[in-house]
Amino acid sequence: MHWLDGLSARSLARTPPRKRVFRGGWGDPEALAAYLPEAAAVVPIPDLPIAEGPEQSWDGLVGHDLAFDSPGRYLPAAARLARARFVGPPEGADRAVVMLASWNDEGYQGRRKLAADLAARGVASALLEQPFYGERRAVPGGESPITTVADFMWMGRSAVLEGRVLADHLRKKGYRVGVTGYSMGGNMAGFVAATLPFPVAPALLAAGFSPGPAFLHGILRGTIHWEALGGHTPEVRDRLSEVLHSASILRFPAPPHTRAAVLVAATRDGYIPTAAAQAIHRHWPGSEMEWVNGGHGSLLWFHRDRLVEAVVRSFERLAALT
Repeated sequence: MHWLDGLSARSLARTPPRKRVFRGGWGDPEALAAYLPEAAAVVPIPDLPIAEGPEQSWDGLVGHDLAFDSPGRYLPAAARLARARFVGPPEGADRAVVMLASWNDEGYQGRRKLAADLAARGVASALLEQPFYGERRAVPGGESPITTVADFMWMGRSAVLEGRVLADHLRKKGYRVGVTGYSMGGNMAGFVAATLPFPVAPALLAAGFSPGPAFLHGILRGTIHWEALGGHTPEVRDRLSEVLHSASILRFPAPPHTRAAVLVAATRDGYIPTAAAQAIHRHWPGSEMEWVNGGHGSLLWFHRDRLVEAVVRSFERLAALT
């Protein structure tokens, strides 16, 4: 484990109970029961009207905000309106990537630098605001808004369904489309890529095949409120593993465009076990696997150029396939 990830692990292990993950327990039994059979379902992309706001400028980029009704279910009222920000270079772009959010990524600021670097390479970005976060929070405040297992699973499922709507919207606008994200965002980008009926360029950054490895084997296991789930027992752990691993990229056949995928992972990642990243590479024949010497945090902070290059290269690889 990289020393920066080690510091993060020690800090997260001291998370107070009121801030721990799943502190509300398993959540709505109906919602959880409805999720499990839907986790591996590929549904048609709904034809939803998307409202486009006026053109604005942000940090030298131009773009507009988007809004549409989320196709996700079991969301609080505040999260039912999906929001996204489309940004790109002032001169325009013919490539656009749907960029999914990382864990606890509020609004769009956490992805601003990556979007700016991509714009400098001629790639626009559609940044989806994560359900339950930012303007989509049910309760404003600084605490993590994900309190139950059911909320977590529907947050991820809803973001994937929304990401598919955004990808289809960009395709209809005439863009060559890609999907990307870092960590949790990369995992969800993998689901989007695996379930789209048209070619896209996937770039999965520090991503595992499922949220299971991160929460059961990575640093995040120290943030779980096990008592709220019924205790840190083998039975509870097995049940949580079953639910988390029901969301798995490996459950979906690899469409042809996943051969264009570029996967970037850190060799000493304390959050995402290396085997969880390698599993996607094995499941997507022809995908490119790039290892960077470092950890989860250092990959994002000190190797952003490698992440940007991976997105650009995925578009080039897709062009070579089609």
